[in-house]
Amino acid sequence: MRIADKLNSFPVIAVAALLLAAVTGLVVGFASVDSPSPAIRGGDTELVNDNRSVGGGPLRNLPGGSGNARNPRGNRVGDGNRGTEEGGHGGNRRVDPADTGNNGGTGTYPPIETPGELRKLPEGRVDEIQTVPPLQEPSCAIQVAVTDVHGNRLPFALLALDVSAGPLGWHGVPQQPKNVPEERGVFRFEQLFPGEYRIRSLASNYKSEEHSVRLTHDGAEENLALVLQPLDFGVVEFYLHFEDGEVPEEVELRLNRHGQEDTTSLGRFGRHDTGSAVTVGSGVIPPTRYRQKTEAGGMVKVTLAVGQRTDVSFAATRGEILYRADQSVTPTMGLSQQEVVLKPLADGEEDDFRSGGAITVGQLAVTLTIGGKKGEFKQVNIRKTIDDFSYRVPSTTDGNKFVWQGIVSGRWFLVAESPEFHAPYVKEVEVQGETVLSLDIVKGHLRVIANRESGAPDPTSGEARYRVRLRPMGSGTVERAYNGNLTGKQSDHIDFFVPAGDYDVRVESPENYAKLAVSPVEQSFSMVADGEIALSYTIAPAATLKFRAVNSVGAPIPNVEYLITFHPAGAVPESEKSKVEKGAYDGTCETGLAPSGPVYVMIWSHSENWNEPDKVFQVNLPAYGTTDLGAVVVQP
Repeated sequence: MRIADKLNSFPVIAVAALLLAAVTGLVVGFASVDSPSPAIRGGDTELVNDNRSVGGGPLRNLPGGSGNARNPRGNRVGDGNRGTEEGGHGGNRRVDPADTGNNGGTGTYPPIETPGELRKLPEGRVDEIQTVPPLQEPSCAIQVAVTDVHGNRLPFALLALDVSAGPLGWHGVPQQPKNVPEERGVFRFEQLFPGEYRIRSLASNYKSEEHSVRLTHDGAEENLALVLQPLDFGVVEFYLHFEDGEVPEEVELRLNRHGQEDTTSLGRFGRHDTGSAVTVGSGVIPPTRYRQKTEAGGMVKVTLAVGQRTDVSFAATRGEILYRADQSVTPTMGLSQQEVVLKPLADGEEDDFRSGGAITVGQLAVTLTIGGKKGEFKQVNIRKTIDDFSYRVPSTTDGNKFVWQGIVSGRWFLVAESPEFHAPYVKEVEVQGETVLSLDIVKGHLRVIANRESGAPDPTSGEARYRVRLRPMGSGTVERAYNGNLTGKQSDHIDFFVPAGDYDVRVESPENYAKLAVSPVEQSFSMVADGEIALSYTIAPAATLKFRAVNSVGAPIPNVEYLITFHPAGAVPESEKSKVEKGAYDGTCETGLAPSGPVYVMIWSHSENWNEPDKVFQVNLPAYGTTDLGAVVVQP
């Protein structure tokens, strides 16, 4: 056979093609590794730049690694002993989500769903949806005259209005009273629905007073009078000492006055996030905190309201040990005395002072490395609390050494950002005098997998974008966010390299894109050096569900709780309790992130039994659409 014929033979051509493909793949692989991108993935990814989510940057030549990571429950979620990718390159490992090799037959990542029909709900209890015409605009009112014991009208009284929410007790109504014209010390709450209400006085220099009233019908109006008595004050002498009898030179005190607690966040099965904003009249009186030098014998004098229970907490440091004590007192007239023994905080015990003891000023010098080598840092700062957006930049910077001069001793949080990892490195540090630290940052590999629910369509306009928020130590103040795109795909993933530590990972819909329903919304994990963690989220088109919970005559039922779920009543897992939402004081319930398709809507208005909601409805919610059930009867 001629040489030319041999070169044109099928076996030779096949071998040549395979060699060419291998070389091409190797070149593409290296190009992909070296190309700058905020996160590594098989699709479009963008770094979100908002007030909190800034940072990130390209990843270049990140090293591979080995080691196993475990999730918070102790289950193995990844095997770091995979070796390197084909082509001999050890960086930016991209593990196939469907890969089940080298993982004990269980698979590292959850299976990816395939397109198909929409889900079918399991059979369960379903109640008939009964609707009635709701009451028109609320027309009830409560008028309150506020005076002192001498009959003087008080024009600047602070009042709070609560509504009875059945088993949830009293819940605040977000409304401030109006001053009645030409009526000094008279206040009026208007546009109220029928129901049971409570008026409370929040004036700090007067004893707490309250009055309850029931508005029985539409248009009802009640007139009340609150007579406020000035507080009497007594002096309490606290004698503080450590267990060995030695007394502290200085203590930090926290005074928490009772009787004005806000119960807005309370629920049958957990607490609801009501936000951090506190408005006048909400019923919240924050604790008073201050430092004070002790007098002879470790004595501290505190003036407190007579007959009113007050919780007093003390904190002091001796050496590097924090000591605490808590005392509850109800002062009497005149002078009273209390003995207080300061005890060391137990290992692992949570403390909300962490700044007790004498105020000293020191210096913090930190040298940072990444994987034992000098790294690039775009921003390094310290924060007094991890949940505070304010921070301090270094006084001086020299390469990878950062120095802060003149900072108060105590606990600080170091936050470092680098183009070499996607989430900020966060480390709690204790500053005492001149503190010098050398910290080496080690990383692990996180894969966030977004699976489209079976049969779920793309938005009719726009894209199916989703957002991943990485929250070191669970804090939104240091989170970083990245957008992914599920448009036209059944599954998508983003790979991150993050410093070792504890994280919450939240997946949600970005602004200005079609709303998506995500399950679960948030997951937590602990990353270790060279660890591999995979978190899977199911994403479906969201729908908006609206209804107003009312009784049989159309009067609203305040603060009902409701759950949108795929499980039938009596078989809803405990983990779903975190998804329970609470309606408003006027019975309005609305969520824009309900999963589309057939769902169960469970409502608790009187029942406190997780397995027996008062009402269970089955609703088919349109993808990216809105369903308004109207005024739904949930009580007779």
